[in-house]
Amino acid sequence: MPLDATDNERLEVSGDLTLDNVARLYQDSRKLLPGKVRTVDLGSVSRIDSAGLALLLEWQSAARQRGAELSFSGAPDDLLRLAALCDSTALLGLTARGAEAG
Repeated sequence: MPLDATDNERLEVSGDLTLDNVARLYQDSRKLLPGKVRTVDLGSVSRIDSAGLALLLEWQSAARQRGAELSFSGAPDDLLRLAALCDSTALLGLTARGAEAG
């Protein structure tokens, strides 16, 4: 399953976050994200493109509208590069894969 709410505060995302599937993921996430989710775990994401980045930005925007903020952990290298290019690394609160352990 591409989205899995492991508990009330953490959402795990797996597979690809690309143009081919972000519309479906967005629809699925609307049921999971309005709750108390604070962390989105991207450790099992295999690929992400600009559509995937847009989805993460949308999730962050929706969280802020409800007075919360998301952090994104386990970000793959391609997301870190794309977010840096778009100057959105800090906005998303991205943490690279392996950085959580230190």
